[in-house]
Amino acid sequence: MSISESSEYSDVLQTSYIAATLNVTTSQVHLKVGASPLTARETLIIYNRGSQAIFVGPSGVNSTTGIRLTTNQMLTLNVGEAISVFAVTNSGNADVTVQELA
Repeated sequence: MSISESSEYSDVLQTSYIAATLNVTTSQVHLKVGASPLTARETLIIYNRGSQAIFVGPSGVNSTTGIRLTTNQMLTLNVGEAISVFAVTNSGNADVTVQELA
């Protein structure tokens, strides 16, 4: 159940909700569902299902500049479609669920 500050629910996301599982490796991966970020995206959810830690951040992210997510950790970012978010691992690969909401 969503909590809204508006009796009209205009502040609750109502347009789109998409998800995919991406394979993150030692080469940075753009965290988005499909060819481009969801139009009018407001929220990006990242969930690390893999056995390797991932590091999340802007282009060029690495283990010293990124936010570290270990197995079964999740990060929610309030970011629009113009903001690109990437992830990498130090070694191996990790399956990561990405969800975008608008």
